[in-house]
Amino acid sequence: MDGKRAVLALMLSVIVACGGSTPAGSAGAGASAAATAGANASGGATSGGGGATTTAATTTNGPKLADLLAAGKLAEYKITYRISASGGGADAFSGDQTWYFKPPRARFDFSMDQGGQKTTISFFSLADGTYYCFGTGGSSQCFGVSGVGSPLDQNFAASAQQSLMQHPDQFGASFTSQRSIAGQQGYCYDVKSAGAAAAAFSAGTFCYSKDGLALLSSFSAGGGNWSMEATNVSTTVPDSDFTLPAKPLGR
Repeated sequence: MDGKRAVLALMLSVIVACGGSTPAGSAGAGASAAATAGANASGGATSGGGGATTTAATTTNGPKLADLLAAGKLAEYKITYRISASGGGADAFSGDQTWYFKPPRARFDFSMDQGGQKTTISFFSLADGTYYCFGTGGSSQCFGVSGVGSPLDQNFAASAQQSLMQHPDQFGASFTSQRSIAGQQGYCYDVKSAGAAAAAFSAGTFCYSKDGLALLSSFSAGGGNWSMEATNVSTTVPDSDFTLPAKPLGR
């Protein structure tokens, strides 16, 4: 058991090092964290009116951002992102993350090269529990975990998306342009925080597909500059992508 905890601690320390400081308003553990971190969290984004600032675009050249966020609810997708961070308060970082969603299942892969050897850390949120898997040199180890949040809780790039999806009333947005990103038509917006303390960022650029998939985000937070851009998008996710690469230790 001590060995299991030691390896899990090492895995989590790598994730934190690659993701920067823990952002405010991070998601809860297990399936809830996985669901709220991505498109499923967009269920809270509605285009209704009211006195609060909303994510509705202020021009007629593009759809309302709130509508795109709502369209992403229960979306099925596999997206690989290139994420980078630089500047004061952010560890110099570049790496790839792949997000898998086939509700209610979710998976997140973090890949990095260390000394010329590729290392992948995967987080699975499945019907029978949550797991971390660590793969390097062609071998993998998996651990069942409980009470441990999603690794997306540990980086500002994911937290900014989560904050926008969960709290659309805390932001204002205006449509700026369309651009092609990873073979998808993206609708891009200037987004600004309404000053709420829970907001993960103050201002930035965010782009989404017509189906509400996050394609790009660029913003400043925690004293650093962050960007996350999709490099590959698939709206079909085979069930095999949610098969653990190794039998969980202790089971």
